[in-house]
Amino acid sequence: MGARLAVNPISYWLTPTGMDRSTANLAVAMRELGDIGYEYVKADVPTDMQPEQYLDWLAGFGMKPAITLFSASFSDPNTHDEVAEQARAFASVQAGLGMRYTMISTMDSMQAPRMQTPAVGFGHDPETFANVIEGIRRSCEAMQSVGVTAALHSHIGGAIETDAEIRQVLDSIDGSLLKFGPDTGHMAWAGVDVACIIADYADRVVATHLKDVFVSKANASKQAGKSYFESSVRGELWAEPGIGELDFTSILAAFPDDFDGDFMIEVDVPSVESKRDSHQLSYDWARRALPIWG
Repeated sequence: MGARLAVNPISYWLTPTGMDRSTANLAVAMRELGDIGYEYVKADVPTDMQPEQYLDWLAGFGMKPAITLFSASFSDPNTHDEVAEQARAFASVQAGLGMRYTMISTMDSMQAPRMQTPAVGFGHDPETFANVIEGIRRSCEAMQSVGVTAALHSHIGGAIETDAEIRQVLDSIDGSLLKFGPDTGHMAWAGVDVACIIADYADRVVATHLKDVFVSKANASKQAGKSYFESSVRGELWAEPGIGELDFTSILAAFPDDFDGDFMIEVDVPSVESKRDSHQLSYDWARRALPIWG
């Protein structure tokens, strides 16, 4: 099928008071994103909608589903079976939407200690991390039992942040069971060489989240001891691709020539005031930069 441009409307549903994935709120995003030219959107069924209604609802905006994300805590071995069942149920919905892959992340709590001390692998404990790996493995197996394969997605604030943590998980779980879904922004914030790690695991990359970072400001925030939310304010961390300081020429060159997954635009906090303008900037960059349209 070839690679696709997709979008996560996170800046629409991540509100100052929490997540709003209602039909009414997401409809605003779908209309604006469709008008810009996006055709694929992160497959998040609205909270007030049944999954079997979702594809027709998306089609009404000229949109189709793209890879989404399952996130949970995997650190407690006593809950591995419970979380695996949650993963299986989540994957069953995705399979019903025609999806082959979903990303899997350890970002499960806005109050996690790593949210207070982000992007440095705070509190890493080898024994706990071994439990995380086993929990992810169990959930990957549960997902595959219903026809969906997981892809590791590191996230600042979760149990997997740093280069070493990402590599340990990928090296510990077979590539047939766990693929790779890198996020350029979250990895860069943690000091990961984004192009290098994508190149090293290129045969496992099935999708990616594309966002830019003001790296110099991110580093200054770490030096100042700022929390995740203190760092994630407009113009201080996240940016539309091509607006920040990442070397996207090198990053995109790291993807294999036959990459056929989702290039997903995801700008957590726009660097500009308008959400629509943020996605227009990202779309225009994608049209110039991505090897999709030939």
